[in-house]
Amino acid sequence: MKKIKVLVAALVAFSVSSVFAPLASAQEKVQVTFWHAMNGPHQEMVTSLVEEFNASQDTVEVVEQNQGDYSTLQQSIMASAASGNLPTMTQLTSSNTPDFKDQGLLIALDDLMTDDNGWTTDLVDGIYPGFIDGVTYDGSIYAIPFSKSVRIMYVNEDMLAEVGAEIPTTWQEVLDLGVALDEAGIDKPAMGLENSISMELETMARQNGAAWVSPDLTEVEIASETATEPAQFIYDLIAAGHARTAGEDGFMSGPFSSGESALYIGSSAGLSYVLPGIEESGITLATAELPVFGEGEPLTLFAGNDLGVFSSATEEEQAGAAQFMAFLLEAENTARWASETGYLPITVQGTESETWTAFLAGNPLVEAATAELPYGMSQPGYVGASEVFNEIEMAIERILLSDADITVEFQAIEDLVKGHLGLE
Repeated sequence: MKKIKVLVAALVAFSVSSVFAPLASAQEKVQVTFWHAMNGPHQEMVTSLVEEFNASQDTVEVVEQNQGDYSTLQQSIMASAASGNLPTMTQLTSSNTPDFKDQGLLIALDDLMTDDNGWTTDLVDGIYPGFIDGVTYDGSIYAIPFSKSVRIMYVNEDMLAEVGAEIPTTWQEVLDLGVALDEAGIDKPAMGLENSISMELETMARQNGAAWVSPDLTEVEIASETATEPAQFIYDLIAAGHARTAGEDGFMSGPFSSGESALYIGSSAGLSYVLPGIEESGITLATAELPVFGEGEPLTLFAGNDLGVFSSATEEEQAGAAQFMAFLLEAENTARWASETGYLPITVQGTESETWTAFLAGNPLVEAATAELPYGMSQPGYVGASEVFNEIEMAIERILLSDADITVEFQAIEDLVKGHLGLE
């Protein structure tokens, strides 16, 4: 009898362990590894959001891993892709996404953007169209916008007041300001530009009616008159002394902050670099939306990074990554991320949130960037875009420094793009 009782007890113990072992295993959190290139205060904010997400639920644990700068991050991804040891998700530059998609490394996210993963209809619809267009390839979403900025115009109000000028809203008014400064004996240019002005020229060309590279990648119009006219305008503006690039100063934020130009076009995320010099110089600073070229409509190009999920991750890891990305885009979270980092909210709900409204009340210089969000657009991505960027930068340098023919240079760029798109 004693042996029977021992046997029964053993069977009961085995049955209980058989029932509860899978349950214990099922409750283990899915681990999502997240690679990024955020540093300093940006890193601190990423860590804060990761910790809050992990504490908000009990099924997914995000483990963030800083990979250094963007170049090192890309090198780490390629090395890990070769060894078959990629993370779950990563931060992406706009040129990475089409390349990694073409290599089969990224998955389309449409099927993961579900209610179960936190992607409500309101959240999806609330993403600014210009952001979502920039991460959509072949009709599918391959990344989620994250750390985004726009170009804005910084204004030295004191210099404008000296000649009784209003803040320019068109490029013609920028030219008029340059003339007014000359007539007043103020030997300073109206406009300051970064050394890299390809984004400015593309923006102006699009404002002027040029397709440049159409969003659906079926039309390329870089060498037409509507596209080259802005380049000629900027060339003439610089030649006349009404504009300058940063030159040996490296970044135009420095010269502008010390009063070396009346205006400066730069990234909205660069405000923190402008303010210290402005305060030291005692300049009265304002910000404004970009001036419009010709008879066109307002337009600005988005810059910044996105988040993508690797195809090598398990289905559970991919779903966990989708949940984390939905969390990042919740109104208060995207607004808090933006207010702490200098980037912009990704959704309409984010810009309308209490957090962002309060932030703008205390930081009115950010209002211009916020106003540009509804009409901002992302540059269309395609395999080879990084090569085109390098080539157009060199072409602009030849135009500005060596008087190269604008139409010839832009035609070469147009032919290069058409070759990448198969439109020859």
